[in-house]
Amino acid sequence: MTTVAILHAYSASNAGDGLLVDAAIDLLDGIDPETEYTVFARYPESFTPRDRVRFLSSRWTARSGLSGLRSLGRLDDFDLVVGVGGGYLRFGGVVETLKTSIAHLPQLVAAARTATPAVYLPQSIGPEGRVIRRVLRSLLAEIDLVCLRDDRSVRELRLPNAVRMPDMALLDPDWATRTAPLRDRTPVLSVRPVRRAGWTRILELAAVLRPFDGWVQSRGAGNDDDRAVGATCPERVLDRDEYVNGPRRVVVAVRLHAALMALRAGHWVVHLAYERKGFGAFDDLGLSDYVHSVYAFDPTEVDEQIRQLVADPELRGRYDAAVSVALRGFEGHRTALSDRLAELAGARITAKTE
Repeated sequence: MTTVAILHAYSASNAGDGLLVDAAIDLLDGIDPETEYTVFARYPESFTPRDRVRFLSSRWTARSGLSGLRSLGRLDDFDLVVGVGGGYLRFGGVVETLKTSIAHLPQLVAAARTATPAVYLPQSIGPEGRVIRRVLRSLLAEIDLVCLRDDRSVRELRLPNAVRMPDMALLDPDWATRTAPLRDRTPVLSVRPVRRAGWTRILELAAVLRPFDGWVQSRGAGNDDDRAVGATCPERVLDRDEYVNGPRRVVVAVRLHAALMALRAGHWVVHLAYERKGFGAFDDLGLSDYVHSVYAFDPTEVDEQIRQLVADPELRGRYDAAVSVALRGFEGHRTALSDRLAELAGARITAKTE
C-alpha cells in the first residue's frame, strides 16, 4: 500500500479544481489501486467522501486547519508528495500575492523540505516579480519533478528539474468519442468575472451571439460565477449533467477547465483565456486558432468563428481530427509521468523498509 499526500487542492465547488484532484487520484490509482491519500484542501468539506481518501483543511487560521498544519509537518511519513495540477502559485498583485503566500507557500516549503519524493503535477507558475521568482526557483529546485503546462512558465523559471507537460485534464483518458453529429445548434457561453476590458468584450459577444445557453463552473468558496453568467442573459443555465453528458454543442468558455471539460465531453470549444495556461492547453491540442485573450479578442470575429463551427460539418471534422491526434500524443505523456511517479514512490518504500 502506498501513502500519498496531495497538496494545494482548493474546492470541489469549482468543477475544474475538483477535476484536477480526481485526475491526480486516478493517475496514482493506476500505479497502486490500494493507495491511501491525504488531500490538503482549502475547503475540504466541499469534496464528496471517498474510500482511501482523507481530506484535511489548509485554512491554517481555522480550528479545523490545526490538524492539517500538524500533518503538513509530517510529510516525511508519506511515500510520495504530490502537488495537484493547476495555477495556484500566482503573484500578480498585492492581494493575490498575500493570498498565495498564506494558502500555498507553506505547502511548497513543506514539500521542498521533506525527505519524501515530491512531484508537482502540470501547472502554470506566475506571474511573479524577480524577488519572488528567486524564492520560487530556490524552493522548486528541491522538488524531484516539476511539470509545467505552458511555455512561458518554462522560460521564466528555467528549472533543471522541470518538464513541459500537458494539463492533467488533457492527460486523463476519460474522453467522450467525437463521432456524434451536432444535434443542438444553440451555443453555450460559460463565463467568469474578469477585469473591465475583458468583461466589456464578453458582453459585446453575448449581444451578437444570442440566443445561447449558459453554464456555471464555479459556485461559492469566494469564487462564484453565478452573477457573471446571469449578467450575460442566457436562455437557460445548463446543469452539470447536461453540460458533460448532453448532446454535442459549440461552447465558448472563459475558465480553462470549463473549456477542457467541454472538450472531454465531445463539444467544440472556443476558449477566451485570461491567463497563460489557456494558450498552453490549446496549443497542446492543436487548436491554437480557437483560443483568444479575453482582454483583447474581437467579439465580432469570435462570433463568426462560433457560427462557422455551428454551420460547417467539415470544419467540425477538422477540429475533431486535431483533438484525436493530440489525444494519441497525450498517452505517451501520461505513461511517462506514471512511470516516474511509480519509480519515486517505489524507491521511497524500499528505503523505508531497509
